[in-house]
Amino acid sequence: MSNWERVTLLFANGARTLAQKDALSFADLLRANRFPPSMFQAYEVPGDGSLRPVPISHTLDAIPETSNVILQCMRNTDTDLIPPALTTFAHTDRPVAAMYDLKYAEKDALHGVHLVDDDQLREMVFDKIADFLHEHRVEVPLVAGISGGGDSSSIVQGLRRYVTARDLPADQVLCFTVVLDPLWRGSAAERARKLCEGHGFGHRVLHPEDIAALLGMSTTPQALWSEIRSTYGPDSSHFFGTWLLNLVGRALNKEIGGSSLLMGYNREDVMAELLFCLMNGRRPLPYPKRRTGEVDCFMPVWDVPKVLLDSCYPQVSEVNYSERIDSTAPRRSSIYYQAHALDAIVPQMSLSLMAGVRTLMDSLNGWEELETVDGTPLLHTGHGNSEDRAALVKLLARHFPDWSVSEPDPQ
Repeated sequence: MSNWERVTLLFANGARTLAQKDALSFADLLRANRFPPSMFQAYEVPGDGSLRPVPISHTLDAIPETSNVILQCMRNTDTDLIPPALTTFAHTDRPVAAMYDLKYAEKDALHGVHLVDDDQLREMVFDKIADFLHEHRVEVPLVAGISGGGDSSSIVQGLRRYVTARDLPADQVLCFTVVLDPLWRGSAAERARKLCEGHGFGHRVLHPEDIAALLGMSTTPQALWSEIRSTYGPDSSHFFGTWLLNLVGRALNKEIGGSSLLMGYNREDVMAELLFCLMNGRRPLPYPKRRTGEVDCFMPVWDVPKVLLDSCYPQVSEVNYSERIDSTAPRRSSIYYQAHALDAIVPQMSLSLMAGVRTLMDSLNGWEELETVDGTPLLHTGHGNSEDRAALVKLLARHFPDWSVSEPDPQ
């Protein structure tokens, strides 16, 4: 007998239990069987020759015990395209990850799930990263942002394979890790240091005073974050962190004479950003290569699901999650939920959408362009309120005396 109380949902802000099976709605049951609830109408069937529509959100407890329930598909769906069960291909007796292989558009297609162990998974992921770097002809010297989590840790291994295969000098690769409590803990830097050891890569840990010196700050990163937090709220932490890491990566490239920055943006990261742009009527920003100032930002794991990257480094990833701050913007949380939900019923749907949009934007030359803010290393898309943007630039400029920010025209 299965006891689902043994399963815990763990989040950055605490734990939750799974809903018990009696609490599952008809919609929940359809999703569990890989069917979208919006494709079905639920009916109560009393047995007297009649039927009555009922909400798809009902549970079976809401239906009299003397009645049955019909979930009627409203489309002419070929059920052979959606077999009732997945065929499992076990490539190991100790799997750590599942990789789906579903082909909905092919008659008599085999829907399967491949179970792989950690060695098999790492081989595939690391080779994929190396192939990406080869495809884009990424040259050294280069800089890679390493957080100590599963995404960037995988990039280190793929990068090692890439420089070895091309006989590139490993000492021309500079990995960096930022320490700025509570956003980034010193323990993460130690994990990153150990990972980079033995590959010949340089690894620099930047503490607050190092960040301030590198970026020419007159204050400290803590003071800057304190003002950002006070002005925009603690939920702005992820936006501040992403911006600061990019700024540091670009500054390090300038220092070593490089022009390439590798970052661990995974499939759902890129999908969330793409969804946000499309839902707000904006052109998407380029991926998986994006020009930021004088540096090309590469996303070697842009098409790799987060869960696979974490499975490559389970212990590292779990510790990384436990160190995260319990703060995130509601809209950011929502867009990530939606990005992950795309593959919930149809795995690989997000990749199909991202690949299609990428091809379309390339053919139309339709990507959003990042514009520079004069006198600063800042970049913007042109969206947003000009007064709010000017206020943010003015706030930042107080911490960076070398920026030449002119006062806005009073007209």
